[in-house]
Amino acid sequence: MTIRELVNTFPDYAKDIRLNYSKILNEDILNKEQLYGIILISSFTSQLDSLKEAALEEAKDIINEKLMTDIYGAYSIMSMNAIYYRFTHLSKENDYFSMPANLRMQYLSKFTIDKTDFEMLCLSVAIIIGCGKCINAHENILRENNISKLHIQTVARIASIIISIANVLRVMK
Repeated sequence: MTIRELVNTFPDYAKDIRLNYSKILNEDILNKEQLYGIILISSFTSQLDSLKEAALEEAKDIINEKLMTDIYGAYSIMSMNAIYYRFTHLSKENDYFSMPANLRMQYLSKFTIDKTDFEMLCLSVAIIIGCGKCINAHENILRENNISKLHIQTVARIASIIISIANVLRVMK
C-alpha cells in the first residue's frame, strides 16, 4: 500500500491532511527526487513502520540506489545530531555548546547527491525532531546556495504533512 492509498482511507476529520498530501504531490516546486526523498526521510523520522513501508512503495520507481543510500545516511546522522544539538541549545545550566561534540559525523561530507538536495533531507529531520540549531544551520547552507524561501518552506510543509499522516494513522488504529 502507498501513502496515497493510506490517506484515501482517512476519515473526514483528516480530510485536510489527505488534501494537503495530494497538493504537495501535484506541485512543481521541488523535482520528483527531492519531493520523494523528503517524503521518505520524513516517513523514517515518523518512526511508524507502516508509513515507512508505504513511502518506500510509493517512491520505488523514482528513487535510485544512490539517492536511497544518501537518504539513509542523512537520516542516520541527523537522528543523532538533531537530538544532541537540541540538547546543547536547550540546556540552560551549562555551556555544552562550547564543548567538543565528540560525535563522528563523517557522512555529512561523504554523500554523493547534490549538496542542496542532501541539505534539504537533513533539514527535514531537524524540523521533525525540533532542533533549532540544526534547522538554522541547514537552512543557512541552503540560503547560501541560493535555495529560495519557497523551497525551504516546502521542505517544512512536506515534513509536517508526513508527520500528521503518521499521527492520524496512530489514532486510527
